[in-house]
Amino acid sequence: MKRLLKADIYRVLKSRLTLIALILVLAFPVLIVFLYVGIRALSGLDADMGGMDMLFNANSIIGSAYSLTNNIGLVLPAFAGILVCMDISNGTLRNKIIAGNRRAEIYLSHLIVSILFSVVMITIYTAMTAGLALLFFPFNTDPSMDLGREILYFIATGTMSFVFIATVSTLFAMTFRSVAPTIIFTIVLSIALMAINSVLLLVDYQPYRYAVYLIPSFTGNFFNLNSFSLTGLIAQGEETSRGLMFAEGMLSYLFFGIVNTVLGLLLFKKRDIN
Repeated sequence: MKRLLKADIYRVLKSRLTLIALILVLAFPVLIVFLYVGIRALSGLDADMGGMDMLFNANSIIGSAYSLTNNIGLVLPAFAGILVCMDISNGTLRNKIIAGNRRAEIYLSHLIVSILFSVVMITIYTAMTAGLALLFFPFNTDPSMDLGREILYFIATGTMSFVFIATVSTLFAMTFRSVAPTIIFTIVLSIALMAINSVLLLVDYQPYRYAVYLIPSFTGNFFNLNSFSLTGLIAQGEETSRGLMFAEGMLSYLFFGIVNTVLGLLLFKKRDIN
């Protein structure tokens, strides 16, 4: 397992695709923040910004960093899936099996590398986005909320969302063994989850909140730092402990991540490798 993991990490590190991903995670924050700066300048908004402060502040920019449906949120899972598919298309996967490596070890090695790739890239992206956003825009805080705890919740749930989606892209890549369906199904699932979450936020889900909080990525809506200015989200979540919501959200990512991994292992063991 250790030998496989080292080989897969080395393969990803030397891949041009990884370099392209790194360029994108460094470039996107610059483009996004300066787009906001440009819009603010063209709109003639001053530092006060009136009712537009919910949009033109660091909260809204940083808060969307971990979104699975924004620019980088769609790109990283696709790249992770492609990196796995490349190992299949060039015959490396078949050679690993012929060499006597167990399929479970091969799958888990790919999964770990996909998770590491996704977490490292989204961490760089979020750090860049936060640094630039705080440089040009004010950050709104709510005195009634523990800022340190909220930032911890934000980072933890955001990171876990990309760990979860890495299990999804690996599942599809090792099952379909083709780039196109892997990208399509991963993106479709991400968009579907966000669509379901958006609809639920518009209705009274409180009677079913303990079930709703178990939907992957739903509780991330309450820990996106926009809560400091979007008081509607706070009002919807105030009946339940934010600590409990955080715990349920993290358990949801963990549970469905394990389900994806077990399902992927079962399907991979039954597939013929030609």
